Amino acid sequence: MPERAIPLRPTLDQRIESIDALRGIAILLMLFVNDIAGVNCVPDWMKHTPRGMDGLTFVDLVFPAFLFIVGMSLPFAIRRRLERGDTLVQIWKHILIRTLGLLVIGVFMVNSDSICDKGFLNPHLWTLCMYAGVILVWNVPPKREGKKRNTILKLRIVGLFLLAVLAILYQGKGVSGFFQMRTEWWGILGLIGWAYLVSSLFYIPLRRQIAGLVGAMAILYCIYMADVVGGLAFLAWIKPFVNVSYMLGSHSAIVISGVLLSMMLTPDSPVKGHKARIRWATVYGLGLALAGFLLHSLHDIHEMFIVNKILGTPPWCLLCSAIFVWIWVALYWLIDVRGWKKWVAIAKSAGANALFAFILAPIFYAVFALLAQVFGGFDFFAELGNNFAVGFLRAFVFAFVLTWLTGILRRAGVWLKL
Repeated sequence: MPERAIPLRPTLDQRIESIDALRGIAILLMLFVNDIAGVNCVPDWMKHTPRGMDGLTFVDLVFPAFLFIVGMSLPFAIRRRLERGDTLVQIWKHILIRTLGLLVIGVFMVNSDSICDKGFLNPHLWTLCMYAGVILVWNVPPKREGKKRNTILKLRIVGLFLLAVLAILYQGKGVSGFFQMRTEWWGILGLIGWAYLVSSLFYIPLRRQIAGLVGAMAILYCIYMADVVGGLAFLAWIKPFVNVSYMLGSHSAIVISGVLLSMMLTPDSPVKGHKARIRWATVYGLGLALAGFLLHSLHDIHEMFIVNKILGTPPWCLLCSAIFVWIWVALYWLIDVRGWKKWVAIAKSAGANALFAFILAPIFYAVFALLAQVFGGFDFFAELGNNFAVGFLRAFVFAFVLTWLTGILRRAGVWLKL
């Protein structure tokens, strides 16, 4: 279909569907790589690059993809709230509540991995109850007033009570004291929460200034570098709680990279038309990649200049961001320009229910482990991972089934949102 036959979206009521598709593909890939990690004899190119090594595997792209998509969604979300009349105070209240939700769920998920098997509750039962509480608290009620909406809102109170009780009952391995949940790290959702908060601090005051946000991205990378070499000693008081270099620095820079791309897609963007958007984004990706390669040329000087996901290095962030820009360009051309949407329908549905997709896999793992205890310790699902070929097929099918199920539940009204 020629470009002139496809109108640009004049308002924010209609979504740029390639963003949901990108989010859905990231979910599908996340489910696959998380499951393949439990399979025997996985080759190195299907694992994270080890800490301190210089390299990039496709597995290293999954987490930053979600950071980048958070950035792409941010301008649309803030703009929509402003258009419906929200004040900046209301917007900041929403941002803080959303950040707190990500941190809370992240902490619960991290602690579920180190729960003591001699506590008050079976560890897998505790985990299932925890996710039940998450679903009850963050399930989105219908907008229309009615019995279903009132029921879901009342169940939120039940969910909050359940999570509070589980936090009190929690007993960790090698931990003492009345309250034993810890924040050794914040989990993937927590890392996203910190990056979302920091990037919002820059985006909201600079939302009309593209050059300002480019400068903000540079500052965030400078924060990473300064912290790595010990230049931010005055922030020592917060370092027991957060890693300044990547949690408040480079991860947030990835979010800003997504913000800058998304700002070119809003109705008042100076970039008009499909061809102009694709051309601008392609050049933008080249700029990010060039910056990443130039910084990487300094890898013999300091470890911060290698490409490494675990360390959150700037070259890794910039190269990943460039890859996501180019992937989005391809999806935009296929979905929003050409109208070829059916091939990615499952991923798009899951992309609109990302939080549920994130917790669905560990729910299934807890169910499988609990059933194994009931049936004498035999875990059929884990057994499938003892052979690489069978385990690869297991991970592939598991990822697609859960992605499909996430979309089905979204259409059925089970939709988690912070």
